[in-house]
Amino acid sequence: MAIINTYPTATPKGADLLIGTQVKDDTVLENSTKSFTVDALGSYIVTSTSGITGSGTLNTIAMFTPNGQAVGDSRITQAALGAGININTNLTVSDDLTVTGSIETNSSLTVEGVSTFRGAVKLFDVVKDTNDDLGTNGQLLVSDAQSNVEWKDAEEVVSGAIAKLIPFQVTASAGGSSTYSANNNIVEFSWDNVNGNGIYVLTIPSAAAIPYRNIRFVTNSTFPNGASDKVEITAQTGETIDGAAFFEISKVYEGVSIWSNGTEWIVIQAKAH
Repeated sequence: MAIINTYPTATPKGADLLIGTQVKDDTVLENSTKSFTVDALGSYIVTSTSGITGSGTLNTIAMFTPNGQAVGDSRITQAALGAGININTNLTVSDDLTVTGSIETNSSLTVEGVSTFRGAVKLFDVVKDTNDDLGTNGQLLVSDAQSNVEWKDAEEVVSGAIAKLIPFQVTASAGGSSTYSANNNIVEFSWDNVNGNGIYVLTIPSAAAIPYRNIRFVTNSTFPNGASDKVEITAQTGETIDGAAFFEISKVYEGVSIWSNGTEWIVIQAKAH
């Protein structure tokens, strides 16, 4: 009998036969030599061990298809560097959704919980409100008392609305200083006399940073009503306020409103007592 390694090699086919021993059990009276097809052996391995078959495509997230035993492509792909996922069908999230990278869908995104996006949100298609309505030119998305959003004309939003200026609060003291970088458009100064009398310097943003911005500055009742304590509202290096390096306020309940033309700050209103 030839040694097994002397037989020629070949690529197996499903109908090819393998020789094996069928072991005695309740259905087999005694051990016996049998032949098995490659197909039969493959099917037995899959069904008896829950083996998974199938293949996939690079950067495509896999799913079980079509009967839960084979792996194939889903409609979700991952960016080459793993920065985000792309979804080529409707996406429904039954719980909260948190995205720290990017997510792109070529259809609709429905989230039944809270959506949290830790980066920029880009919309390349239409936006509908709670009523499934599309906005028209110039309309705004506005929330109602139930936190549902709907499209409204700008006139409806502004007309009769209460305008609020939420202040950024600064506690000034002699010899102190800070740089203002908040988005609030009004600054309220308090005074702490811990260091006695003197000057506090507040450096404001560049006039070129947000052209046409208007910022108001006011002092409250804690500010001394004299000229010994001062706040110097100071422009960035190379810029001016009404042509000067700074504008000074030094009295209780004083206020000044400045406006940027894109290159310099201009005082448009000043109040003093």
